Amino acid sequence: MKISAIVPCYNEEENLDAAYEAFTQALSPYEDYEIIFTDDGSTDRSLEIIKSFAARDNRVKYIAFSRNFGNCAAFRIGYRYAVHDWCIQYDCDLQSPPEESYKLIEKAQEGYDVVFGIRRDRDDPLYRVWGTKIQQFIAGTLFGIEVPVGASVFRVMRTAVARDVINYPARAQYFIVTVPKVTHNYISVETDHHARRAGESKWTLYKMFQHSFDLFLGFSTMPLTALWLLAGIAVFTAMVGGFIGSEAVAYAGAAIAVGNLFGLAIMGEYIKRPFSSNLPYKQVYVRESNIPACQTDFNTRDLLQYGMPAPVSTPTLVASGEGKR
Repeated sequence: MKISAIVPCYNEEENLDAAYEAFTQALSPYEDYEIIFTDDGSTDRSLEIIKSFAARDNRVKYIAFSRNFGNCAAFRIGYRYAVHDWCIQYDCDLQSPPEESYKLIEKAQEGYDVVFGIRRDRDDPLYRVWGTKIQQFIAGTLFGIEVPVGASVFRVMRTAVARDVINYPARAQYFIVTVPKVTHNYISVETDHHARRAGESKWTLYKMFQHSFDLFLGFSTMPLTALWLLAGIAVFTAMVGGFIGSEAVAYAGAAIAVGNLFGLAIMGEYIKRPFSSNLPYKQVYVRESNIPACQTDFNTRDLLQYGMPAPVSTPTLVASGEGKR
C-alpha cells in the first residue's frame, strides 16, 4: 500500500521534530509513502524545520502559504498534490497517535473509501468535547444533515475520493459532512486520544461557533424555512393583539421587531455564503514548495474569470478546491 500523509501546520515548531519521527515510524511498514506538510503561513520556525526534514528525506514535501488561510485550505491543497492512491491526515500536535494509523489503514483495506478515527476518551477542554456533541446533535436532528458522528480529522481515504470531496459544489467548506454527499462507503473506528503535546490549540471558542455556522447554514436551508414559520406566527400575534387591546398590540409589535432582527441576522449569514454551487473555493497563494507541479501551477482560468491577469512570478496562485494534478 502506498500512502500520502497530509499534515497541515501552523506555528508548530515545538511539536514538529516529535511529529516527524512519529509519522515516519507509523508509515515505515508500508510499501511507499510521502509526507506533505502544508505550512499555513506560520510565523515561527515551523517552515525552517520542515525544510530541514526535506533536505535529508526525499519523501518529505512541503507547501508554504504566503499567509494564514486556515486549516481547511491547508489540507485541501495537500490532497490536491498527493501522488499515492491513499491519503492519511495527521495533526502536528499528536493528539491522535500516528502509531494507531494501522487501525484505519487495515479497515480501509477491507474496501471502504473513507475511514474516520473516533476519539476514545477525548482529552480536550470540556467546551470542545461537549461543543462537538451538541453541534452534531443539532446538525443531524434539527437540520437533517448527515454527519459521521464523532468523526475526526484523523482519517484515511482514497485520494480520488478526497479530491471529489474537495471539489463538491457546497456553500461552505466542511470536509466531514461533505464525505456522505460523495460516498456512503465510509466507516469509523475508535482510536486513542491524548492531550496536546506542546503549544496552544488554534481552535478557539469563536472558531467553533464560526465552524458551526458553516455547517448549519452551508448544508441546510431549514433555518430559512423556519423564518417563514416565525413570520406567520408574528403576523398572527399582531392580528390577535389588535383585537385584544393596545397593551397586547405593543407586545405583539415588540415580538415582530425581535423576529425581524432575528430573521435579518440569519439572512445575513446566508448571504455571506455563495448560493451558487459553481463558485470556486477561495484561492490561496503559495509562497514556496519543493513539489514541482505546485511551484509552477496556477489556475489561469479562474483568474481570467475574475478579469485578473495571469501571474508571471511567485507567489503561485492555486485553487484550494482544485482536484487534479
